[in-house]
Amino acid sequence: MKIKVLHIVGGSMSNGAFIGSKILHNALINHNLDSKILSDAFFEREINQKNKDKIIFINRKFYTRFLNMLFVIFEKIIKSIFLNSPRQTFNICMFGFDLTKFKEYKDADIIHIHWLNQGFIKLKSLSKINKPVVWTMRDMWAFSGGPHYTMDFKDYEKTFLSEFLKKYKKKNYNHNFNFVAVSKWLMDEAQKSNVLKNFNITHIPNNINKDDFEIIEKNIAKKYLNINSEKQIICYGSQNPQSKRKGWEIFVESLKTLDKSRYFLLIFGNFWSHDTLKKIGIEFKSLGYIEDKKDLNNVYSSADFFVAPSIQDAWPKTFAEAMLCKTPVICFKNTSISEIIEHKIDGFIVDKHNAYELKRGIDWMSEEVKSSNTLGNKARIKIQNYDAKLISQKYISLYKKLLQN
Repeated sequence: MKIKVLHIVGGSMSNGAFIGSKILHNALINHNLDSKILSDAFFEREINQKNKDKIIFINRKFYTRFLNMLFVIFEKIIKSIFLNSPRQTFNICMFGFDLTKFKEYKDADIIHIHWLNQGFIKLKSLSKINKPVVWTMRDMWAFSGGPHYTMDFKDYEKTFLSEFLKKYKKKNYNHNFNFVAVSKWLMDEAQKSNVLKNFNITHIPNNINKDDFEIIEKNIAKKYLNINSEKQIICYGSQNPQSKRKGWEIFVESLKTLDKSRYFLLIFGNFWSHDTLKKIGIEFKSLGYIEDKKDLNNVYSSADFFVAPSIQDAWPKTFAEAMLCKTPVICFKNTSISEIIEHKIDGFIVDKHNAYELKRGIDWMSEEVKSSNTLGNKARIKIQNYDAKLISQKYISLYKKLLQN
């Protein structure tokens, strides 16, 4: 009999949780599991999705769409009281639907949580779940007082609301909850937290679909992006590139000291600090937020290397996508990315979190890739170990173990 897995994924179809869960969902179906996704995402693009009949969008109905909007508004009102402005990287999850009321919940053997927020599932309903729960943590939210990453909210984490939410989470997490951290760094953070220190936490790396990105010749990719510069291309990007936890401030300081005659910066994401780069004097091109995989494929392929100076990040897909395109990555030590990269073998790990050391790493990489792309070739080989076909087997083993208990 097939194992019936229900993935819970709130928010936009373009966010990392939905993309990651969908990759896993499709892999599980290929392994002959009965996998479904329950989501409050808007569904305009689902017609192009593989196994689209297995993705249930609750917002197809006007009633649930209206309630969902109300829940989001209520949460924003509360957030505005405690924060300067509502932030997408902060969620309360006090308002939402009761998960146990959905038909799909009743039919499932395993509940696999990826993302609850944005007015989707309320925390209180989690205490009523009487089935095995696997919760893939893709950030710190499951054990924080609201932030998805605490670095952006250091002062807030000491407030009454933060402490209240931590206690509330702990109260609603049952003994049948099994947490999965997508990196060892995240697992360590979770184990140190007051919320999850007594729960079972497993490390299963994030998954990718290795077939999403193909090898494109650098000159072809540059032509596609209309880049005529002969300088070496540094690629940097994320959904919010200017975030402190993404290492933006350190990266900017390193750019100031680089030889501007050697480097061209290609940046993507919700970026608005163009004046900063103009003052630095580095030639650059900002592509904005990119969803199309073909465009991303050309972005990574056009670059000589990718700089990922994140300080607090669970397992961002950008570095993995770059590696799939044979583009070596520079990152900081003691981060989730440094767990994957091998220093000077398939990338470069900067020992200290400062601009001077990052600049040294960039210059070293610059010289290394001039002669050959050995690092890039090895990077592509390495990252294919995280393909969903392999990672999904780890989840299947976990599912079977939980169902036997």
